[in-house]
Amino acid sequence: MEKEVKESKSVFLIALILVLGAIAPMLDSTMTNVAVNTIMKDFSAGVESIQWVSTGYVLALGIIVPIAGWAIEWFDGKKLYLYGLLLFLIGSIVAAISSSIGVLILGRVIQGVGSGIIIPLLTTLIVRSAGAENLGSVMSVVSIPAVLAPILGPTFGGFIVNSLEWHWIFYINVPIVIFSALLIIFALPSFEPSKGGKKLNIPSIILLGGSFTSFILGITKVSELVEGTSNKAILPLVISALLMIGYVVYAILKSNSALVSLKLFTIKNFSASAILLVMSGLTVNGVMFLLPLYLQNIRGLSVTWSGIYLISQGVGLLVSRSLIGKLTDKLGARIVVQVSVFIGLVGTLPFTLFTAETNNIWIILILFIRGIAQGGLTIPVMSDSFINVPKKLISEATTATRMLQNIGGAIGTAILAVVIKHTTGVQTPTKELLLTSYHNAFIFTVISLVVALIPAIFLTNNRKKEVDR
Repeated sequence: MEKEVKESKSVFLIALILVLGAIAPMLDSTMTNVAVNTIMKDFSAGVESIQWVSTGYVLALGIIVPIAGWAIEWFDGKKLYLYGLLLFLIGSIVAAISSSIGVLILGRVIQGVGSGIIIPLLTTLIVRSAGAENLGSVMSVVSIPAVLAPILGPTFGGFIVNSLEWHWIFYINVPIVIFSALLIIFALPSFEPSKGGKKLNIPSIILLGGSFTSFILGITKVSELVEGTSNKAILPLVISALLMIGYVVYAILKSNSALVSLKLFTIKNFSASAILLVMSGLTVNGVMFLLPLYLQNIRGLSVTWSGIYLISQGVGLLVSRSLIGKLTDKLGARIVVQVSVFIGLVGTLPFTLFTAETNNIWIILILFIRGIAQGGLTIPVMSDSFINVPKKLISEATTATRMLQNIGGAIGTAILAVVIKHTTGVQTPTKELLLTSYHNAFIFTVISLVVALIPAIFLTNNRKKEVDR
């Protein structure tokens, strides 16, 4: 009995140390979002340029996740986690000392690579150390950063920017990461690799990574194409399409070694989940980028107060997280997602009508409702993507869902930035024109939510299955 207690404490300590290392990457995105408007003014950059501060990070994270999934099977998990922290530290320093938008984006991309190693390893290493008997108790520790980030990140980031300057939202990572690294070096055991996983498929990474990157580059130039001022969007979009076609051909010819098997997309609920994960990038991640800009530019809130307002959204997400899992098990993903879409519409439609004079209480309430919808638009979709998937394809399904969720976030942010840029058309728009641009971005989000009802039809329905029995 005493031995079991000691083992349980040891596992809990390992989980706590690993979670501490993941706190900085998870907080960083939400802190950066509230600082975007300040950074944009500091560099005299347009929204189409500043969105790369968010997009570059998420895109890098999405591309590196499958590489991290492969590496954990072939290299010591402890060393990999440290390499992830080191890259995140380097990225934070580059971003902190940046004196141009290009250097800042470079720092964010390096941070994204580090986060892409840390975040998937967090769960994998904790599961390995805990074993089946302790898994339930320690997995609650894993959710700490994900729960705290939407609540503390905007407030903490806003306070730092108002009290110091935006560079410090990156400097603050340095002592946290160093402390975490020291704990890992001296208090964490090694995690020996199994060396039994699938080999890393470089052509797949190049084809998929290149296609997604080119697609986002093309999206950022679509506004100029529509206005007839430039056709720079055509080349990256064509390259993106050719690379994706190349991957499909490669996956057909090399079905046993391709990163993501095309057989997954013959499973109806997996295909629906894949589409919804990409779409949630716009309705969730894209709007997370948009809201601080709206609150600061239209409502005239300070960076700190915009962060405080966003707490209500984080609280809504926290409330939904505690209920969504049970509801999905009981009702099935289809009903939960469909209801969440309607809640999302209630939490988004008002932003298409809000003015600079709208009562603040309404904004806080609607943000809370949006937070509730967020949990229902992501958690059930992720869980449903694995239903009906053969065991031999589970690892590939995991890779695909993690990648699509992050890539969707990058695409969503880029699209909403383009909508704003296309509406304003100039570097210094009037407040009325700026309000119209945000209204248009929220209208686009509303349309995306409505369209999401179509793939949601093809998710599983547990209640129906029980009736059929």
